[in-house]
Amino acid sequence: MEKSKVLISQALSTLKGNMERTGDPLGFKHIYWNQWAKGLDIPRNGKNILFTARMYQMLPYVTQTTEMVASIKPLLAIKGVGKIINLGNRLAGEQIIRFKAKGAKQIQEKEEKVLKGIVGALKRIDQPFAYLYEAEPYSGVLLYDLGLEADIEPHIKKVYKDLKDRGVEQVITVDPHTTVMMKEVYPKYIKKYDISVKHYLELLSEREWDFRNLGKKNLPKQFVMHDSCVMTRDLGIVEQARDLIASMGIELLEPENTKLDTACCGGPIEYAFADLSRQISSIRIQELASVCKDIIVTCPICLINLIKYEQQFGVRVWDMGEILYAALISGFI
Repeated sequence: MEKSKVLISQALSTLKGNMERTGDPLGFKHIYWNQWAKGLDIPRNGKNILFTARMYQMLPYVTQTTEMVASIKPLLAIKGVGKIINLGNRLAGEQIIRFKAKGAKQIQEKEEKVLKGIVGALKRIDQPFAYLYEAEPYSGVLLYDLGLEADIEPHIKKVYKDLKDRGVEQVITVDPHTTVMMKEVYPKYIKKYDISVKHYLELLSEREWDFRNLGKKNLPKQFVMHDSCVMTRDLGIVEQARDLIASMGIELLEPENTKLDTACCGGPIEYAFADLSRQISSIRIQELASVCKDIIVTCPICLINLIKYEQQFGVRVWDMGEILYAALISGFI
């Protein structure tokens, strides 16, 4: 237990240092989060911006760093965030992590399809938005989630100032954790906080008729829904994805634990209690797989925690953005 406490303390310290040095939890000096937008002709400036906060773009690096650390026994106590931080910055270095991430093609392709699908859907409803490309900041959600509240204020104020200096009035978020951060946490630190925050599903659900029957030809006929704990319990975004899926002509099935009573994917505790996290995610994927082999998620953390079971249980885990990509852009994939 004492060893675990020391390792976790080191991981948190390194995370704090990364954020102070580069503004990014990975501590990378080079930009890794804007390649997905190449060729999409999204404006660089505007009052409304699509705010990815780099969450999906981190996934290939998280996956490869996890595998590397798992092979090093002295660091087995550190998982999730600890893996990214300690190995990525103290042992392997940015160049090795980036090189290894080239092997995570499935995850990289997924995250690009997710974001492109969201962009395609927003364009379909004529929602104006810009993207900040290399200037897009990280929200700081890891610092907050891991209890480093005393260290988050300077970062929040910097991000807010950068957005306001660019004339941003509304952010369209793509994941639940960033949404909570921007909608509920930032106002605690910023007086007269005046940036509107909308999750993309909230916008799309208001125009669900624009997606009528889109999925009938290009997608499986049935899916089972895995709700994000943060999405449902913290944000109250429960029916929006369901309404959108139904409008596409797809049948959505429900597991035993669903909506506000959803079961955890195991992600929030992975950095400290890896074995327990695996037990939780394994139970959840078996529950979902018993209902349907095609599973919908709406969160990058849920995606990365459940996708590792695809081969074992013969399932496919789809992010909602990936479904939009298949229906709007590519056809069946």
